[in-house]
Amino acid sequence: MTGSTLRIFLSASIGVVLTVSAGRAQPVASTRERAGCTAEAQPDRLKSLSQEGDLILASGRLAKLAGVRLPDGAPYREQALSWLQIRRGDAILVQAAAAPDRWNRIAVRIRSLDRTAPLDWSHGLIEAGLAITDAGLDETFCQPELLALESTARERRLGLWSDDRYKPMDVDRPEPLQDRIGSFVLVEGRVRSIGERKQRTYLNFGGLWAEDFTIIIPRKTWKQMSDRGMGAEALKGQRIRARGILQPWQGTAFSIVIPDMIERLEGGRLPR
Repeated sequence: MTGSTLRIFLSASIGVVLTVSAGRAQPVASTRERAGCTAEAQPDRLKSLSQEGDLILASGRLAKLAGVRLPDGAPYREQALSWLQIRRGDAILVQAAAAPDRWNRIAVRIRSLDRTAPLDWSHGLIEAGLAITDAGLDETFCQPELLALESTARERRLGLWSDDRYKPMDVDRPEPLQDRIGSFVLVEGRVRSIGERKQRTYLNFGGLWAEDFTIIIPRKTWKQMSDRGMGAEALKGQRIRARGILQPWQGTAFSIVIPDMIERLEGGRLPR
């Protein structure tokens, strides 16, 4: 890139609600733009990676890819880091969140410009089975299409999806869930009951409160879900897939703050 500074606006992802048929995510509602997903993209380059796998940009900024989580274990983490390393020095466009997190990292979307076709880095990692879709602590999830890309990679057993450690866990089996407390996991199961309270809503997957799995949803998120047609009437009795960091709470539980981190599943059996 030469001449005046290149300024390109990356288009915002379209807001969608997702269902899943045979493990494949499909958009079914809402064409409204998601607030906060349109930001000016600036040229930059990847200088190096930190020991934690964060991106050190030539501009001096410390960054992480928005919407994805790199695998924790070998060999997939090393493969993901290698995927990033070979793109060092590429001309890229970086679309950054407004504020850094507590580790001083900014959440970014990155597209390569040097190669034959522009490549969204989050898309590339997910498509190769080298990352998991995770909205993390971001207030807005700007790439719902990552769920569909992940479903395809999972169906094809690419990368980490060939390993049982990363496959969605059955919430009706409490002991394996207990073993994964503190870890980011995907779970699948049927919502047996829903408890709506003033400040939060509980999706319950069983009747034994000291053993069963629960999803905790803050009031703001529950309203967003209800506005998208994912409220109590739509979820009760339905099979869903959800993702988050397991915590020990009346059995096991995790919180959902981004509605997209819950997907409805069709069919009565766990997808293989």
